[in-house]
Amino acid sequence: TIQLEQLFTRMGQKEGYPTSSQPEPGRIQALLEQLIDHYDSLIVLSVASRLSAAYQALVKAAGIVAPDKKITVIDTKLNSGAQGLLVRAAAEMAAQGLSHDEIVSRVQAMIPQTKIYVCLNTLAYAVRGGRVPNTIGKLGIKLGMRPIMTLDSLGNGAAFGVAFSQAGLTKKIFGLVKSTMQRKGIAEYSIVHGGNPVLANEYALEIKRITGKDPAFIAEISSVVALHAGPGTVAVCLVEGAA
Repeated sequence: TIQLEQLFTRMGQKEGYPTSSQPEPGRIQALLEQLIDHYDSLIVLSVASRLSAAYQALVKAAGIVAPDKKITVIDTKLNSGAQGLLVRAAAEMAAQGLSHDEIVSRVQAMIPQTKIYVCLNTLAYAVRGGRVPNTIGKLGIKLGMRPIMTLDSLGNGAAFGVAFSQAGLTKKIFGLVKSTMQRKGIAEYSIVHGGNPVLANEYALEIKRITGKDPAFIAEISSVVALHAGPGTVAVCLVEGAA
């Protein structure tokens, strides 16, 4: 419920950097109980288990809430806009009438093909949020490094590339999109940002030119992601393969 503008103001202060916490087990159980009363089964697409304890909490709650009903919790090994692409795909499958097991199978097959590339405007917030070691981060900040971060096949954060200007980041991202389009195709993509709609829309225009497709969505990142990414961040998320 915290708006990014509020959060970025607080993040800019020298002391009292905001932190995140896992939802209480009781709130998770209450949500699942409410949903299972209205549906025959549930499919829950969790943020990467390597990034958050939410996955384990969801699995535990699912076993308590409805042991006699089917609840499948999937570790997407992703987050943010990439996770959103899977959720969107699952919702479309459900609307088409696919069965619970068919949706689970297809979503799990999509996970290795779904990527996120986060262009950080600065390393400062990744350091303060604990995603980058302090010593490495300070050196990177001093050198003016702007990294591209991604998630590996297990859902761990990983560096993908680096540039020393926004133009350099943009060039690398467009090169990556072109290469992926040529080698594997791009079924769909999304763009998310931290208070930077102008750059997000510039990315969308160029990626549409490369792929011939509109983005599935353009959206702001969540407050939790913003803690580690910071203002100005833009991320490109895509699903490899033919549509």
